[in-house]
Amino acid sequence: MATKSTLFALLIGGLAAWSSAFAPAANTNRHAVPGVPAALGDPRIVPAAGRAAALRMWGNDDEIEGQDRIKSCIPYLLPLIDGDHFAKYINLRFPPLGLVDSVTISPLANLVDSVPFLSLILFLVLSLGTRALNLSRPIKFNAQQAVLIDVALIFPELIGGAFEGQRQFVPLMEPCSNFIFYCYMGACLYSISSNLRGKTPDGIPVISNAAKMAAGPY
Repeated sequence: MATKSTLFALLIGGLAAWSSAFAPAANTNRHAVPGVPAALGDPRIVPAAGRAAALRMWGNDDEIEGQDRIKSCIPYLLPLIDGDHFAKYINLRFPPLGLVDSVTISPLANLVDSVPFLSLILFLVLSLGTRALNLSRPIKFNAQQAVLIDVALIFPELIGGAFEGQRQFVPLMEPCSNFIFYCYMGACLYSISSNLRGKTPDGIPVISNAAKMAAGPY
């Protein structure tokens, strides 16, 4: 009995497969118009040119062209200047790095420190001024990302200032300062190198997403 049931099931399955092979193909496009290609008959299908324009509008095009590659690197001077004091231990441990810092970032940091509120002015120009100016989106994005990196340096400065002068925390000052240096310097070098290669540096966790939102779609 079981054999007959099995043969019957196989027979029904074979007939179903045979009939489906000769059945006309179903029209899955409900919006199709006779004699018109599917891409034109379906209004839901967006032309390739429209999709490309939408991608450019929302900044998904990673290419940075021309002078924008250099201009996009300039905003990162702000976090490099404001975070220069975190490099003091590394500069002492590695004199070649200290020499490089003394002829590059350190003079700019001393200049900013010598002018009252200059660092705050630069911060406001990058965070607010770049939004109002008619700049390309890569420049706006990098300006906002540099500002956010600079903002991230405020928290370790506040924590370090709270424990400054307490002898029990002195052994922690150097490793913590070096760790902060590695983080912000790595973020800045990654961003600068990506810009010079024409790629948007949007791979920094949390900060890059926030910079995209701050820069806007245009």
